[in-house]
Amino acid sequence: MSDAATRDLVAEIKALGPWHHEVEVMPGVTTAVSREVEYPDEFGEVALWDYRPEFQALLRSLYPTLEGRSFLDCACNCGGYLFWAKELGAARSFGFDVREHWIRQARFLAEHRAEEVEAVVCDLYDVPGLGLAPFDVVQFKGLFYHLPDPVTGLRIAADLTRELLILNTATLAGEEGSLVLADEGTELMSGVYELCWYPTGPAVLDRILRWMGFVETTVNWEAEGRIEMLASKVEGLLARRARGRTLPAP
Repeated sequence: MSDAATRDLVAEIKALGPWHHEVEVMPGVTTAVSREVEYPDEFGEVALWDYRPEFQALLRSLYPTLEGRSFLDCACNCGGYLFWAKELGAARSFGFDVREHWIRQARFLAEHRAEEVEAVVCDLYDVPGLGLAPFDVVQFKGLFYHLPDPVTGLRIAADLTRELLILNTATLAGEEGSLVLADEGTELMSGVYELCWYPTGPAVLDRILRWMGFVETTVNWEAEGRIEMLASKVEGLLARRARGRTLPAP
């Protein structure tokens, strides 16, 4: 690509911002060029992260390859995980997000990376109407704590999960085993419903996940204000992962 074409590409990336995932658009150019742009306050706090290494390391610890498997990303943002799953061999990568802004970015990336992924604008609660078949691996990241009815929302993802669910959510301090009601804004980098619930820790999430049919769960990692859990419908799948804390069956 010529220098002029590269400059035009960089300008297009910036114009499509803000971005939340750092994703390679072409060799030597990533969405991180958008860090040079000062976005209006109305977008909220703009954070851009490279989640690719940890995501791919996690899946490699559970699956030698994703070849022949399907991947669903709920609230996929710009679709970064869709492309990273394809890099691991996923036969199908499908994502949806309620905001058209993120799906425009996902389609831009698919065009420039020349990779076949599917990304559509859809509210989580409308997903059952899409008539999707179950996926082997489903990600539910940064979504649970934005929902006015998180149990119904997570159930939609659980029903579409054939093997593994990755659940990543913010948490709030409170009585263990509880959901804490909160309000939130509707800025671009936040939610859309204004009302939301935060879990207090793994106990409440484990109980919900097991009620939804998952036979084992593991705390992949936990930090102040954040937790990532893995849930499997396949007995023994999570035992392949050395790290983490497996929760005993109730």
